[in-house]
Amino acid sequence: MPVSPPLLPFQEARDYWASKGIVTRKEFDRLEGVARSRAFTVSGLARMDQLAEVHSAIGHAVENGESLADFKTRVRGLIERKGWSSWRVETIFRNNVQSAYMAGRHAQMMRAAQARPYWRYVAVKDSRTRPSHLALNGMVYRHEHPFWKQFYPPNGHRCRCSVVTLSGRQVEARGYQVEEDMPDMVEPIDPATGEKLPPVRPWPDKGFATNVGESWTSGVTPEPIRLDDIKPVATRTICRDGHGLFADDPCKPPLADLDRRHVLPVEEGDLLEKGLQPEVYVKTFLAEFGLNSLDGETVHRLHGGLPLPINKWFFVDKATRDWKVTSWKDKGPYMKLLARTIKRPFEIWQITSEIRGKPVQSIRLVRLFARQGKDIGGFCVWHLLDGKWASATAFSPKAERSPKAILEYLERMREGILLFREKLT
Repeated sequence: MPVSPPLLPFQEARDYWASKGIVTRKEFDRLEGVARSRAFTVSGLARMDQLAEVHSAIGHAVENGESLADFKTRVRGLIERKGWSSWRVETIFRNNVQSAYMAGRHAQMMRAAQARPYWRYVAVKDSRTRPSHLALNGMVYRHEHPFWKQFYPPNGHRCRCSVVTLSGRQVEARGYQVEEDMPDMVEPIDPATGEKLPPVRPWPDKGFATNVGESWTSGVTPEPIRLDDIKPVATRTICRDGHGLFADDPCKPPLADLDRRHVLPVEEGDLLEKGLQPEVYVKTFLAEFGLNSLDGETVHRLHGGLPLPINKWFFVDKATRDWKVTSWKDKGPYMKLLARTIKRPFEIWQITSEIRGKPVQSIRLVRLFARQGKDIGGFCVWHLLDGKWASATAFSPKAERSPKAILEYLERMREGILLFREKLT
């Protein structure tokens, strides 16, 4: 029988927890849908330092497979000050660790979906299991069925349910029925007596009718944003010098004056031919991250641990499923340099932007390259929009642009808070 939560750390669960942003309960209540999968809060905690303490303690559990007892030790002072009951402490721990585990498990199962396309709901059959969860035990649906958008566990506080994957051959050999319709009234079986219990209509607890795994992975899937929708919000330029913060121009050495060791060379073969098919350019981009097919995907971690999506959706219009309308003549040849801008940015900036009237946090990556004595540059932009990372644009130099125009363009990208820069000395 499965136990909850399995205290076995794995990278996908770590990635999920690393993507969670700390917000107050008031801010959390304003979020909807998948945005909540990107947010962490605790009812009754309004101070950000206390929320950060709990967030960090759960992070240690996810990272290292720590137990409830370890979690209690890490937040003992806070528990005592707040007078939390053992039940509440365990609920906070179980909910969050199980969500991280199941989100990570979802990412793993999706990678295996071609070979194991059937998913089976598994409830822990004991006296603590809710009848509405017990009623779902053993149900088998294909992985893309809408059932999993609502019933993928956890489906309530301290839910211990899980999901296992199956191949078509296993489904047939074990005589499982693959469901087509959403569950209606179901008579769960009492695990102690084997008798049927009163019929129930399965439904997740309030606030749990979503798929934490799908919400998370969609949160790292870029979505198209029109450039006209993006309006940077005026802000100071703030940089870290190792001792504190200082503002304005001293923290922005002109790109034109950079030491050449901060300018990556462009070797023969780094630029692709013009006029190739978009698929060729995209495969080249993905290959820079070790992906061997158009359907490959990974999560790339920037300095500081921020996870960003790497997959073909960076270049696909989700509405039409076609390649984005873009000038492949200008962008395509620079796919390798675009990937290296993400892998080795010279600077990472965070700035508040406004998209469709809503303030969002944006990340900008900047890098300079040198080709035959001519500096060329690139940048990438991601926006945290409704709790989801959305790619906005990737700049690559147009043939008619002068080096001066390229540098001026990149200089305008260098605003907000400097999160990272290569050491200048």
